[in-house]
Formats: sequence, C-alpha cells, structure tokens
Amino acid sequence: MRMVMSATVLVMALTAAGATAEAACVTKGAVATSSDAKAAKWYVMETMVQAVDWGLWPGYVATSKVDGYRVVGERYRCKSDGAGVTCLGRATFCKTGG
Repeated sequence: MRMVMSATVLVMALTAAGATAEAACVTKGAVATSSDAKAAKWYVMETMVQAVDWGLWPGYVATSKVDGYRVVGERYRCKSDGAGVTCLGRATFCKTGG
C-alpha cells in the first residue's frame, strides 16, 4: 500500500511540475502592415511582446530582443497588398530564469 501511495504522490508531483513549466510559456499572435516584410515582421513581434508584458516593450524597441524570455516557434505568413506587406505572426514566449 505504501508503494502505491508513493507512486501516486510522485505522479501528482510530476504533473504539477509539468503544469508549472507550461504556465511559464504563453503563445501570442499579431498582424501588422508595413512597407516591406522585414519591417512588418518587426511590428508583429513588437505587438506580441506588448501582449506578453508591456514592461518588455522599451527593451524590445531598443534592442529587438525579448529579455527574460526564450522565443520559440516564431512563424510568419506575409503577403503584399495595396498598403505594402501585411504579416500574420505567432510565437511562444517562455520565461527564463533571468
């Protein structure tokens, strides 16, 4: 009986740890239009950074980096239109230790 209870506690602890790790990541998406694809992608990322935490915005504008987060799965779909290029983007932001 003790072995079953220990296994149950271990599974619960691992599940809670996994949930905590997942909670440290958030996926965001945005749309932006600019004169070219490179600029539109930058504005898409800027908007996603704002959606994660407005406190990150000044650093992103200054360095184009998202301090304190690892950005994974960054994807863009861009197409030309009458106003320039519009890009839809999506990325997952995972908090790092720093």
